[in-house]
Amino acid sequence: MRKIKYTGPERRRYLRLLSHCVVKYAKLSKNNLRPLVSLTIKSYTKEISAAGIKFIARKKIPMRTIIEFQFKIPEVKRPINGLGEVVRIKARAGRRSYNVGMKFTWMQQKNIDLIDGYVRKKRMQQVIKKL
Repeated sequence: MRKIKYTGPERRRYLRLLSHCVVKYAKLSKNNLRPLVSLTIKSYTKEISAAGIKFIARKKIPMRTIIEFQFKIPEVKRPINGLGEVVRIKARAGRRSYNVGMKFTWMQQKNIDLIDGYVRKKRMQQVIKKL
């Protein structure tokens, strides 16, 4: 059975951008939101938006896992941090890693605005470049 790809209008609240940013994360306990281990894992984003990120994980992370994260976007001096929830996990073809979709569940509004502004600026530059 073939999977039908959605081709209708964009339904997302925020624009997405392909982006390669360093991200550090730790899985948290659902009971008390404390790290399950004292180890912070370093990885890279594949996409960012003001609603969440897609990043690469070496090990499978269960759906609905709460994650504490920190990443830095270009052109912004300070890191952005907050809490997120795993909403998608998919094995990467031919690799021993996973694409993880994480929605932000807690982040300061100024950071949401900062990410949204960065994504919009970069997307506008991409459109202008194509003209």
